[in-house]
Amino acid sequence: MNLPKQIKGIEVFYDGRCGMCCSFHEWINRQARAFAIEFIPYQAAHAERIFPGLGTLDPAREMIVRTSEGEIYRGAEAWVWCLHSCANHQTAARRLGGPGLLPVAVHACRVLAANRHALSKVFFRRKDKKVRDKLHQMEIAKCADGFCVMK
Repeated sequence: MNLPKQIKGIEVFYDGRCGMCCSFHEWINRQARAFAIEFIPYQAAHAERIFPGLGTLDPAREMIVRTSEGEIYRGAEAWVWCLHSCANHQTAARRLGGPGLLPVAVHACRVLAANRHALSKVFFRRKDKKVRDKLHQMEIAKCADGFCVMK
């Protein structure tokens, strides 16, 4: 994955109804900026106007980033781009987006994406003991391509 040294900014299309996605958005917004980043819930009425054809990319399945140069990234690569937007985390983003760690990031993103709604309920509505107990009960998604959308 190629993360350029100079970029004007990125647009991030995410699930505005997902607690985990919204918390990530809030965390990124608290970081020092390396370049501009705009978060847009894919459910927003103006999302399709900003990015015609967004719906054809199935944004409910995974986060989507569009760079100022018009490049599109999904899933783990989109997460890496968000991290890269943080002035203090660019080195980590480059390592995570490299050939050695990107496959791990892809796997982690698939697991998180498949369980994000359940994880949001667990982490944002329960005490630590209940969180631990609930996590131990979760099963790894069994999907043909390893990529499941839980509704």
